[in-house]
Amino acid sequence: MPSLHKSFIRVVCSILCAVSIPDMRAQTTNSLTAGNAIDYTINGAGDPGFTLQRGVTYVFQLSNLAIHPFWIKSVLGGNFSGGTGAFNTGVINNGASSGSVIFTVSAGAPNPLVYQCGNHAGMSGVLTIVTPASPPVVRIVHINVADIITLKSTGTNGNGWSVIPEFNCGLDTTNWSAINPFTNAFNSGTNTTTFPRLEAVCGSTNVLILIRNQLN
Repeated sequence: MPSLHKSFIRVVCSILCAVSIPDMRAQTTNSLTAGNAIDYTINGAGDPGFTLQRGVTYVFQLSNLAIHPFWIKSVLGGNFSGGTGAFNTGVINNGASSGSVIFTVSAGAPNPLVYQCGNHAGMSGVLTIVTPASPPVVRIVHINVADIITLKSTGTNGNGWSVIPEFNCGLDTTNWSAINPFTNAFNSGTNTTTFPRLEAVCGSTNVLILIRNQLN
């Protein structure tokens, strides 16, 4: 690769790639049945509590609920309380007994919330609502273009965050694609990320590279 091309990549990455792009988990799926009709069984446990993060979508897949409609509520009710106290912000299909109840936790969702059967007060559990920690700040500090491209970036892939490199073939598109395969090693606050050259994908055009933080 000509030295001018190397230099261009260095400049572009120092300006455009020194950005941490958080990618929250799209959704978490939970399997829910009526269990023994005394408790819901969710992911194999009886009436477990959940810690839900604001900004994340949670799917409760309902099976064999019959007369045990599943409600997300702000307060618990008594037997046969139905949807009294229902919390509907960001909730799809609240109070269903089949299909799925989908809860996208909004930034303003209160803590705590609860889930409860609309007919049986004891089939219930606590939903602890939390704000996820901010993603680590990433700054690309070094790039070496050889047979293998090596990027070094400050920040951390600890605390549940992973470093994912992406590329874009030129300035005339906004389509970023994940780089595959790649390796990443973290040591003393520095990520070292390596991956093959991208001419096979982008041809002779200039290649833009960024680092995205992904929550595991």
